[in-house]
Amino acid sequence: MESFIKQIIGYQLPKILAMESQRKDWRYQLLDLKDKTLFDRLSLMKRQELLEWLQWNDSDGIYGDYDCIRKGIPLFTKAQALAAVYHHIMRDHESWDGYMGKEYIRGSIF
Repeated sequence: MESFIKQIIGYQLPKILAMESQRKDWRYQLLDLKDKTLFDRLSLMKRQELLEWLQWNDSDGIYGDYDCIRKGIPLFTKAQALAAVYHHIMRDHESWDGYMGKEYIRGSIF
């Protein structure tokens, strides 16, 4: 019986530790926010932090300054980065009406 319990713990412990580290990671914490709370938190973030979140969330996207310059794409402003993060998070909420404050952003191309 003791061996069986050790096997279960050995199997589940890495999953529990991974979930705990996710809970502490600021990027995962943003995913738990929505509407005004999310907007307020994003507004306090620096442009580079917003771009870091976008790159983490979509590693195939072109969000970093170096990648944009290399591809000849205009750099993201802070407002564009904020709207992109907000859109990426809120689009998964069924109740989202497409607005970020008073601005309609659903379907916008970032």
